[in-house]
Amino acid sequence: MTNPRLSIVMVDGSFRESYHAIRFFCSQTIPPSDYELIWVEYYDTVNPALAAEIAKFPNARVITLNRTGEYHSSYCFNAGIAASRGELILIPDADLVVEPDMLQTVWEMHQTDERLVMYLFRYEEPEAQRQIPVTLEHLRDVCVMTSPSNFGACLTVRKRWLVAINGYEQHPVFGTGFHANGQDVNTRFKNYGLPIMWHPQIKLYHPWHPFTKAADDAYRRQEVVIRYRAVNLLSTAFEGLDAARSEPMPGDLLDLLAQREREINKANSKPDPSQPLSAKPVEGVYRRVRRAMKVLLGRA
Repeated sequence: MTNPRLSIVMVDGSFRESYHAIRFFCSQTIPPSDYELIWVEYYDTVNPALAAEIAKFPNARVITLNRTGEYHSSYCFNAGIAASRGELILIPDADLVVEPDMLQTVWEMHQTDERLVMYLFRYEEPEAQRQIPVTLEHLRDVCVMTSPSNFGACLTVRKRWLVAINGYEQHPVFGTGFHANGQDVNTRFKNYGLPIMWHPQIKLYHPWHPFTKAADDAYRRQEVVIRYRAVNLLSTAFEGLDAARSEPMPGDLLDLLAQREREINKANSKPDPSQPLSAKPVEGVYRRVRRAMKVLLGRA
C-alpha cells in the first residue's frame, strides 16, 4: 500500500485492555488499500495480543516510541501524524466500535470542503449493561449520549491542517493520560480560521471500562493554557510536531499556571511547589491509575 487516502492514528501507553477497535476500523466498506491504521505505543513493548490483532490486517501497523517515564499522549499523536501517508487523518479513541461505512461517510463529507475539521459523537455503554465480548449489535441497542462535546472521541481533518498548527501540545502541562489535548487542538483550529462541525448522523460506540469518567487536576492546569490561547488567538503548539517551530510559553501564561498550581495545592492541602511549573512534569498520576485498573480487573 503506497497511497492510502485516509490514515487512522490510535495511541497507547501499554494500558489498553482490549484491541477490538482494530477489527472494527479495519473492516470497512472501502478497500483496505484506501486507508491505513497506525497504532502508536509510547513505550518499547508491544502486547502479544495487540501484535496478533494487527497481523490480521495488511493495512495496519504498530509504531513504538521507546520512551520512558510518565505517559504523554501528545508524543504518540504527533508520531502517528508524522508517519501517516493519507491526505485525511482520523484520530479516534482507541477502544471504539464503529459502523462498517463510517470511513466512507467521513471521506464523503470532507470532499465538500478541504478546510473542514469534523468531530464525531461518542455514545457510551452504561456500566449496568456492560457486555463481553464487545459487539456492534449490543452497543447499538444500549449506548447513550453523555457528553456532546467530547473532542477526544474522534477528530477527522486533513493532515495539512494538523501540520499548520504544529500538531498536539507536548509541553509537560499536557502530560499524563488525563489530557484535554482534543479541546486544545480544537481551540487552535478555530483560531486558525478553519470551519468546524459535528457530524449529525455518525455514531461512535464506546464500551464501558473502569475510569471511563476519570478526572484529575491535570485538566485544571491544561484549561489555563486553552483559555489563554482562546483569548490571544494562538494557533500553534509551543512544543509540537516540528521541534524547529517550538517556542517558550509567554511569561504571563507561566504566571497564570503558577497561580493555578497554588490553587490546586491549596485545595489538596499541599505546600506550594518549589520548582517552576514549566520545568515540572505531572508525575505518577497515570501510573497509579494503571495499577488501580489492574486491581479492579483482578490482575493485581
